[in-house]
Amino acid sequence: MVNKYEVTQVATNQFHFQRPTSEQAQEVAIYVITSPDERPGELIVKTNEDEITVEVDATNNRPYFYIQTEKEGYTVAERTLPVEGMNNFRDMGGYETADGHTVKWGKLYRSDHIHNATENGVSYLNKLGIHTIIDYRSDDEISKYPNKRLTPEPKTVHLDPAAHAAELAAQFQSSKENEDINLITKIIEQQKAGTLVNQADVVLKQYRVFANKDESKRAFAEMLRVVAQPDAPAVVQHCRGGKDRTGFGAMLVLGVLGVRKEDLIADYLLTAKNREERNRVKMEGYKKLTTDQSVLDHLYSFIDTKSEFLEASIDTIIETYGSIENYVTSELKITQEMIDTMKELYLE
Repeated sequence: MVNKYEVTQVATNQFHFQRPTSEQAQEVAIYVITSPDERPGELIVKTNEDEITVEVDATNNRPYFYIQTEKEGYTVAERTLPVEGMNNFRDMGGYETADGHTVKWGKLYRSDHIHNATENGVSYLNKLGIHTIIDYRSDDEISKYPNKRLTPEPKTVHLDPAAHAAELAAQFQSSKENEDINLITKIIEQQKAGTLVNQADVVLKQYRVFANKDESKRAFAEMLRVVAQPDAPAVVQHCRGGKDRTGFGAMLVLGVLGVRKEDLIADYLLTAKNREERNRVKMEGYKKLTTDQSVLDHLYSFIDTKSEFLEASIDTIIETYGSIENYVTSELKITQEMIDTMKELYLE
């Protein structure tokens, strides 16, 4: 997205536009639109500034913005959406592909589980036109944390990649009340037995497993087949926190569409920013259960977001198959027709 505006809602109805500094200032017109396909919409400002904040009423509908320059026009929107109760619901639109196309806004979403959405959050989600939900959580997770119901009710597809580290598997199988203490107990048991490995290595292994474990391959292959269905959009894929399982799934979708590796990593790392407060609260809870710093460090690795985690998945794929597209066609048995359909559905 070279020299294109990015937009963030910094306060209610206050939208901040920012782009890399221009070598030569040029005037642009910013229009507010109610759908990504609308052109050009209601003019809200003309400016040659690289940074500007404007007020737009976002009470009833999610706004998109059409930017008209002297040479081109393009659509932008806020990426992380203000879904009350959730911290990581975001739009995967706006990324450019290596061959010059752009991922459409409002068609592909990724998120944490919808269990935490408040009544206002559900009302917001109901306006996004979500047709398909892909839920990567295990049966245990779903039974403990059922998603809030959206209307009209989307089609929900449950796909469990079954690629958790042993410690996390123990946590997911626990009751709500015992999740944290059981996770800590598992770590301490491994520590005493001398089998506890470096916490980052545990997560890195999990990301490599996504690419080559049979259960994971079946789940993510089915995800791509669902996403490739013409009636699938808008699609939201999610796990519990929207980081690991969702991170791999989102990378596959954007990678198949042709988004560059650096943008795949950038999209993944937004989870770190979105979950800062959530992680702080989570660690405060862990500290009430253990004062062992090595255990706390291990716990933090499971909620941390580092570029090398997703890079482990991408590099595993590239080293073996040469490209993400080759991986999904040869290993996940996704046909070229499905890939072409995805590009027709989600690129402009």
